[in-house]
Amino acid sequence: MDDYEKISVVGRGAHGVCWLCQRKDDIFRQKVIIKTVALEGLTPEEQNAIMGEVTLLKRLHHPHIIGYYESFKTENAFSIVMQYAEGGTMDKMISEQKGIKFIENIVLNYFTQVAIGLEYMHSKQILHRDLKTQNILLNKKRTIVKLSDFGISKELSTRSLASTIIGTPNYLSPEICEGRAYNQKSDLWALGCVLYELAELRRAFDGENLPSIVMKITKGKHNPISEHWSDDLKKLVNSILDVNENKRPLLKRDSHMSTDLTGLFGN
Repeated sequence: MDDYEKISVVGRGAHGVCWLCQRKDDIFRQKVIIKTVALEGLTPEEQNAIMGEVTLLKRLHHPHIIGYYESFKTENAFSIVMQYAEGGTMDKMISEQKGIKFIENIVLNYFTQVAIGLEYMHSKQILHRDLKTQNILLNKKRTIVKLSDFGISKELSTRSLASTIIGTPNYLSPEICEGRAYNQKSDLWALGCVLYELAELRRAFDGENLPSIVMKITKGKHNPISEHWSDDLKKLVNSILDVNENKRPLLKRDSHMSTDLTGLFGN
């Protein structure tokens, strides 16, 4: 950390802290995020997850993936230096709407950017496994989104299926809730939850406790979607949030920016 000047704490986790910093020898005083994880008390699996995040970040170079700069280890901690997204999280942006919904083109623009970033990860045989609005960051003008937080992502061998139950409960797919194997289609389910949240400014699946959330997910009973949205958007939400993963649409390779959804999905 000697090369960086700490500005403020921007986040805290169970084992670490995220700092907003500036590099001391940078004449432009560019801000970065340094995620520092204390190594004391971590299990070997947790330490492997940290190293896995670095390995994945080094492989991912895309406009809609948060940028990786470097990492370093001290006696007591491991630090990852990443791009700073000044616009904050998509979750924060949604809460700041105070119930005033976005217009449909804005919803589809954000959704498309997330989908393109996710498809890029899948093209590298990598699952995100914790896609949610809290892990989607924005630039200062809130025009560009970037996927982040790859601490529990999993690299897949070709056509392999992951079976570890992991991720935020509200975004878990039915197959994960039921303990079945899953692949990219479970990330796609989470993408559908993000789309619903952008449209309705609330989560697709919620409840008083975990069992009630899981029951809604496994039955595919998401919260209602407003009638004022286009038929195409409503159909897209319902097709992605299909309890049968085999019926969910496929993200196209080399998806492109467009509010024409045919550019994103294939059969």
